[in-house]
Amino acid sequence: MKNKIFAYGVLLALVFTACSTEDDLEPSDLDNDRVSTQLDMSNPLVKRWFTDYNTGVLYEYDRLLDFVYVASSAQEAASWEGVELPELSTLYSDENGVFIPSEEEAYKAHVQASLEFLDANLFAYFKPNSKVATLMPHKVLISESIFSNGNIPGGKVLTESEERFSSSNQYGQRAVFNRHSIVFALNQDEFQNDPEGYTKDNFYIFLTRLMNMHNLYAQLPESFFTSKENYYGKEMEAIYREELGIGEEKTVYVIDKNWFYSKGFIDAIYFYNGSSGLRSYTQSFDEDGNRLPTRITHLKAIRPNYDFVDSREIDVRSYINEMIYRDADEFLEFPQNIQDNLKALLDLFTDLGIDILALNPDLEVLNQ
Repeated sequence: MKNKIFAYGVLLALVFTACSTEDDLEPSDLDNDRVSTQLDMSNPLVKRWFTDYNTGVLYEYDRLLDFVYVASSAQEAASWEGVELPELSTLYSDENGVFIPSEEEAYKAHVQASLEFLDANLFAYFKPNSKVATLMPHKVLISESIFSNGNIPGGKVLTESEERFSSSNQYGQRAVFNRHSIVFALNQDEFQNDPEGYTKDNFYIFLTRLMNMHNLYAQLPESFFTSKENYYGKEMEAIYREELGIGEEKTVYVIDKNWFYSKGFIDAIYFYNGSSGLRSYTQSFDEDGNRLPTRITHLKAIRPNYDFVDSREIDVRSYINEMIYRDADEFLEFPQNIQDNLKALLDLFTDLGIDILALNPDLEVLNQ
């Protein structure tokens, strides 16, 4: 026991000393060892995930050793210190953090419900014995909640999907990740009250995390990006005016959607206009300042002061969002170039063993 305490103390000292002196820390071998030694292999789901995906799902863990210990700077380490990741067992503990023995059965039932939810609403969309099975993260933690007192370092939380839990990377979150772990908050009351929201948001976060980990963007055909390379990160109005020959004496109220689509961009709601996303805009005047006889309402309006998405990665993520949330009629309403891009992504996911069709069967219209 003394040896364990001593080793723990040494690890803490090394972590926080290194954080103040090193620019780029990497996970130690302890990460892998702790997964294999802590797994509840008596649970069939936990055992299957480890066997099929080499993914260790932990619901009992040490917040420091299993998540916080990797940081790229002292500032980042301090930021992670402000992120609360309480275990499920905290719901069944007293005010001093001591587990209440009489709550044992309720705790076990909560754990099992959480594992079954994760199986049916996340792992079910990633096929075992497929390419993606070799790309899964080695460690997944299940927490009761996730709360950040400040900005999560590096923005390592995604608030872009239409079922996002928060528009900020502060305060409550559904999921958070760093270079070696991803944490899902599975408060039983919340995921039972909104299973669809949890499923779609967590799938989006998990899938985009996999794409970032392995640069799966590079497996898309170059045609997905060709028409957009000169636009990433730029404000739209000046380009719009120049390409369409609109003089400065004219007022541009909204960007024409056909022009926007022609570049290959897709109007995913939370990828434009900051955290508030795309909104309807009612136009009362024409480009010369004359009042219109009937006002025009533009749904999910693209305003001239908006910027195009910043990069290939965010561009692809905007498409993934639409693949999760749009229906068959909406897919067919997009011009052919957008449908081709959606189909390219669908083909990539199918090849990898990511069953996004099971999540949104309406995507099948792209195969027809």
